[in-house]
Amino acid sequence: MPASPVESRFSSPALAVATAKAVRAWQSTLRPDGRAIAWDWAGENPLQDLRGTHLERASAHPSLLTDDPHAFAPSGDTDRPVEGTAVDRGELGDLSSPMMTNVVMTNGGRFYVDHAHPEYSSPEVLTSLEAVTWDVAGEHLARVAMERAAKMGHDVLLYKNNTDSKGSSYGSHENYQVARAIPFETLRDYLVPFLATRPVICGAGRVGLGQKSEKPGFQISQRADFIADLVGLQTTFNRPIVNTRDEPHAGSQWRRFHVINGDANRFQGSILAKVASTRAWLAALEIATKYHREFPLQGLFFTSDPVEAVWQISRDIDFETKLPCNDGRERSSVAWQLEAAERTGEFLAEFPETELADEALKDVATWIETAKMLNGGEAEGRVEWVAKRALLAKLASRLRGGWEDPKLAALDIQWADLRKGHSPVDKLQGYLEEVVGRCAVIIATVEPPDSTRATVRGQAVKSRKDLIAASWDSLVVDDSGQWRRLTLGEPAATLAETVGGERR
Repeated sequence: MPASPVESRFSSPALAVATAKAVRAWQSTLRPDGRAIAWDWAGENPLQDLRGTHLERASAHPSLLTDDPHAFAPSGDTDRPVEGTAVDRGELGDLSSPMMTNVVMTNGGRFYVDHAHPEYSSPEVLTSLEAVTWDVAGEHLARVAMERAAKMGHDVLLYKNNTDSKGSSYGSHENYQVARAIPFETLRDYLVPFLATRPVICGAGRVGLGQKSEKPGFQISQRADFIADLVGLQTTFNRPIVNTRDEPHAGSQWRRFHVINGDANRFQGSILAKVASTRAWLAALEIATKYHREFPLQGLFFTSDPVEAVWQISRDIDFETKLPCNDGRERSSVAWQLEAAERTGEFLAEFPETELADEALKDVATWIETAKMLNGGEAEGRVEWVAKRALLAKLASRLRGGWEDPKLAALDIQWADLRKGHSPVDKLQGYLEEVVGRCAVIIATVEPPDSTRATVRGQAVKSRKDLIAASWDSLVVDDSGQWRRLTLGEPAATLAETVGGERR
């Protein structure tokens, strides 16, 4: 269930709430009764850990408490107030709490205020292509939100990026459903080197080195400088390579693998490479566990500090850094990714009659192709950081200050600008790989995928007059004056598989 937040730069609670208010107003026009549908908070459990433990609420950092419908969780590990103009709470009316700044959308997704910025979560999807479609739909949604907010008297600008280069970072999170039968230690050991090297095939690129861009230069990943730990539950401070939040919104046989160190991409090809490679890697682990086989890639595990490797890889734009591995060999990040992709494909090909392997082999093809494009210097149309670097390097060569010139940092921010025609990405259309067409993206803004339970949720939001609220795994309806929670099926369930309920 990939979810790519549409983040706002320098967002204050006032602007975030204004954006949510605009989306809420727009969504209300898509229902016959003119009401927007709120979020059902009952199933939220952000303190459950993949390692089989549950963090006590009293011991949790306040930023982890994202399940409180009456109070926004603070950002990060600081007590500093959020910058921005003061707002009269009366001005925000009934939209001044998380409960009322969450809206469930007709496409089955969610738009809400999270840590003082607006965020979009795509609906559940089954394929990498669907993931790209409903991710990019979030960009169109952001434009609708800005237009609506302007009509309501709020000047809101939304950017799809991961840092303001002044020390703030915000995630573009992905969620993958995996079998709980895979031991956590196996997930951790295989995913650490994979996620550390993955930015080379899908990074968004960034001007500046260090969390606050203390040094001039260009790096592959926007998120890398903010990774500080190997494994952990936290998402806004000491961010880990492997996040352990376990909130599957599914049956007990499933885990939710929550990826927090990826970049927010503007290139469709980069989104595809990011999701496809991860799906293939996880599918191989799942198949190996199911058939009691070894996924024989332990030789690719790092023998050096993985967190330091994350930082080194992001700054290694020419693939010169060699990563020491368990098999005694050293590999560059792109060589690591290519070998991992090819060997994953070989492993999956041993299971030709399994549906999981069949779909994963399509993802492997994308993964291998992307790594080979990088090796051959032909990746500008797919890999975002490569294209961004090429464009900015040309500009830097003409500027007296080179990479220190503030024009480059400004252009990096402008790259993420979601207003139509304002980003250099818009001007590159025609040169970039188009994974999904514009019509499909616009449709995905208001329609859910038909392959998952998002169909049930989206259609209910659009047409059920008795619907009060919804979540990933529930619908709350008004049954003759008594609210009733209907439990949706598994994430891959469709219309015929909505089941039972409980009275509230």
